Amino acid sequence: MDDMHEVFESVARYFSVLGEPTRLRILHALCQEEKCVNEIIKVTALAQANVSRHLGLMYQAGMLSRRREGTQIFYKVADPMYIELCRTVSTQVASRADSASVSRESFNHFVEDMTPRQSPKVKTRAKRNPPANQKEKASV
Repeated sequence: MDDMHEVFESVARYFSVLGEPTRLRILHALCQEEKCVNEIIKVTALAQANVSRHLGLMYQAGMLSRRREGTQIFYKVADPMYIELCRTVSTQVASRADSASVSRESFNHFVEDMTPRQSPKVKTRAKRNPPANQKEKASV
């Protein structure tokens, strides 16, 4: 039973990091690309001290990674599981949203923003036609 206790503790830590609306706003700001602290402050419209405190907690929890470039510190999501977990929960909440709560459109917008986009550097290969003297494998 001690093994399960450790598992539950680990899961609780993941959820505790996501249990704060400010950290969800920061995660939302970082889900598509890394940003410097000033960009995060601008996007979230939060105070610098508040953003810095939450970034530190998120970094310590392993949710974010950071790098220094000159005088600026850039943060990005270190574990894509956080984005997927947020997106999944938000989708469920949006499907249950009623007129008295936050609008379904707001949740849908949040979920859309949390959905990872393909990097422009990634190119998909077009399906090649087989040579005329070879048969194409049938797909079922």
